[in-house]
Order: sequence, then C-alpha cells, then structure tokens
Amino acid sequence: MTSSLIGRAGEMLDQYAAAMSATKELLDERFAEAVELIAGLHSILIVTGLGKSGLVAQKAAATLSSTGTQAAFVHPVEALHGDLGIVRPGSALLALSKSGGNEETIAFARQFKALAGGQVVSLTEPGSRLAAVADISLEIPALAEIDEFDLAPTTSTATALAVCDVLAILVQQARGLTEHDFAKFHPSGVLGRRLLLSVDDVMIKGDGLPTITTQAHVSDLVYEISSKGIGMTVVVDNGGNYVGVVTDADIRRLLLRGENVNHLTVAECFERSRRGTESSAPSEVDGLASADSMAIDCLRQMQANQITVLVVVDGSRPTGVVRLQDLVAVGF
Repeated sequence: MTSSLIGRAGEMLDQYAAAMSATKELLDERFAEAVELIAGLHSILIVTGLGKSGLVAQKAAATLSSTGTQAAFVHPVEALHGDLGIVRPGSALLALSKSGGNEETIAFARQFKALAGGQVVSLTEPGSRLAAVADISLEIPALAEIDEFDLAPTTSTATALAVCDVLAILVQQARGLTEHDFAKFHPSGVLGRRLLLSVDDVMIKGDGLPTITTQAHVSDLVYEISSKGIGMTVVVDNGGNYVGVVTDADIRRLLLRGENVNHLTVAECFERSRRGTESSAPSEVDGLASADSMAIDCLRQMQANQITVLVVVDGSRPTGVVRLQDLVAVGF
C-alpha cells in the first residue's frame, strides 16, 4: 500500500512537471507585452478570478503588491455589485479563469473596459471567450487535472500560479526594485528586519563599549576586556581617535610567545600583538564599519573577511561594536 501511494504521488508530480514544461512552450511575445504593460502602470492593477482561480488571483495580487506593484484582488461578482468603484482611468485588469467561460469574469472584464478604457490581460486555456475580450491573452495548457476524474483544479491552478509568480517577478525586475525596497514592504517580517536594521540597532555602545587609551597599562587593558565581557577592547589615542583592537586572544598569543606583558602599555601591547601580521593599519579587513552602515552589510563584511567583530566608527571615533552573535540573535 505504501509503495503504491508513493508511486502514484510520483506520477502526479510528473504530471505537474510536464504541465510546467507545456506552459513554457506557450510563452510568446504576449507575455512580454503583459510584463511591459504592468510595469508601466501608473494606476492600480486589479486581479480577479472565481472559485479556485479566484484563490490563485488573490495570491497573485498579494505577490504583485509585495514586489512593488499596486495591485488588489476584486471578486468578479462583487465587482458587478458595486466594487467596480475601485476602477480608475489607467487601471489594468488581470483576469484568471481555467475555461475562460464563466459569465461573471467575462462581464467584469467587459464592464472594466467600458469604465476605465484600460487594458485587460487574461490567463486561460487557449481559445476561450475571456481571451477574446482581453487585449493581451496569456495561456495555460489544456491538460488533465491530476485526480482520476479530471475535475479537481490542480494542474490548472499550479500552472496559473506559476505564470502569475513569474509575471510578478519579471515586473519587479523591470521596475528595478532593490532588496531594500522589498524590505520596506515587509517591515515586520524576518526579511524586513534583516534589510532595514541599521548597525546602530544591534551594536554595543555607550557604557557597554570596551575602550582604552594607548597610554594605559596592560593591567587596565585586561580589566576592560574582562569587565565588558565581549573578548576585546577598542584602542583609542588621547584624542579619542580609533587606533585598533586588542582581543583576549592577542594577550594569550603574547604570553605563549614568552612575552613579559606586565610592564607594557596598551600601545606596546597592540604593536607587539600585530607583529607578523600583514598590516597594523585599520582597514575594512581589520573590522571597521561606518556609523551609517546597515546590519546586513556588516554581516556580509564579516563573512567576506572571516571575522566576528566590527568596530563602528563615526569619522575617526569609535561609537560601538557589532558582533556576529548579536546579528544571529536578531535573526540573521
């Protein structure tokens, strides 16, 4: 029984895959026209459909909205009972129907054209009545559904959904939507948080920022690292300008090399800890980020340079420290 079910499930997925391939074969210049039409809209795109096509239309409208297109779902029956008031000059209509024969969607499309003078894009099986009303007729293949009676909307809804998703993303690309624009439409989700958080939102700052001057004694350095509990301290000169970073690992390496650190100043400790490295000058590779950086950019910098801590500077003055673990804690 189990193997039979798995085998049948595999056959159904093969049907889906074949349906997607058949849908691809139907793509032509009309699809490009639809993308250009929607991308160039200065008014609302209304998306409609009835039954399961209506559910696909709702998802299509949501995807278009979330990717920067002003779109809204309107039920065809409700449209004919007052919701046509949403129609504005310059609007466009995307109408979905498997058969392209239901009267409500066709009536909505005709009335839409009469009111707005706008263009109608249909998505149906080839040769439908709805396609005849449309200015641009997109097609899904007339294939069997995956149920044994060829009745439950499955293959048809999957292909329609795929076409709408591809349409939305191509419109997004045509509009030049950036990931930061995308984040603005998702401010409360993980996507928005990742892309909208600034470094100031996640960095350690104020009294929590470990800082020590170059002239301080190494014992003060050890105390500062230990008391702030983040395994490092920022080193500044007497004017408060950034010099570099000393970590607890730097101290351990000096001790393992047999260095007598008890008499050292912070400047001497910093200089000796950098011996044998490529450079002691601060740079991006050393872990600097500007005060106006976004948190996502800090993460990318850490990943690119294989470091776990960045010092945030405003000009030459350190204002905070951001750690990889802090970014992970907020969902990166």
